[in-house]
Amino acid sequence: MMRRKPNIIVGLTTFNNEMLRISVPALGKIRQKFTLIVHNDNPMTTVSRRQIRKLGYCGDLQIINANENVGELRARLAIIDAAPALNPDWIIFCNDDDIMTDIEIPNVSDDNFAIIQNAIILRHRVGDLLRAMECATDIDVDGENVILRRPNIGLCGTPVRAKTLFGMKHIITDAMDAVSKIDDKLEFIPPVDAMMWNWVNIYARHLNPNAVPIYMDKINYIKNELDTARMKYGRLARPARNADEHKHRVLAKYDAAFTAALNAAALRG
Repeated sequence: MMRRKPNIIVGLTTFNNEMLRISVPALGKIRQKFTLIVHNDNPMTTVSRRQIRKLGYCGDLQIINANENVGELRARLAIIDAAPALNPDWIIFCNDDDIMTDIEIPNVSDDNFAIIQNAIILRHRVGDLLRAMECATDIDVDGENVILRRPNIGLCGTPVRAKTLFGMKHIITDAMDAVSKIDDKLEFIPPVDAMMWNWVNIYARHLNPNAVPIYMDKINYIKNELDTARMKYGRLARPARNADEHKHRVLAKYDAAFTAALNAAALRG
């Protein structure tokens, strides 16, 4: 008996629409069938179907053009909010300046709420990014400018069960006031990808103590760390000093806010 092909959504968030020249052509080359949902978080511009088609993606498509700048977290929540009508099994997020190379979903246990894979990190040279855009499967890792992140821990590039994200969204909505207060005190961009990945783990294990992500040892994502973050939001991508320490401390605050909302929801039943 043949296994039913999973219904997949790729959620793409964008602010600087020029960056779609990086992500969309790569999505157009993926052989698996999926639906692309684009959330444009720049109210001064409009992303059109024609624009996406011209960049090389010809599959199923939905576009959300926001009326105001809501930020990356709320942009992703808007994609999750739009997804149930499409009845997806899995949702994968992609940044507008990154490259997704594959969205294969293996046959996994119901206890596996996410599929962790590997990523290539482009750190310094524009030439590396141009080569990746031309041929994403032929990249030389040198350990300095081009790094293999194995495994890639984060939400971008990681397939997550849609039902987990749907439930998690309700908890995030309840926690949003506390999350916004943490955001407002930061001088750097909130670490949304790591934050949401932590929340996925917390929520999945709350529902099912046996829930675990599974690891597939293959590269499916190319992350662009040439500093484009300042162009998007006018903030540093990370603190200038003691970046890891600051990030861990901030993530602990976000985790506490989410956990408090989750516990409150559990008490309400």
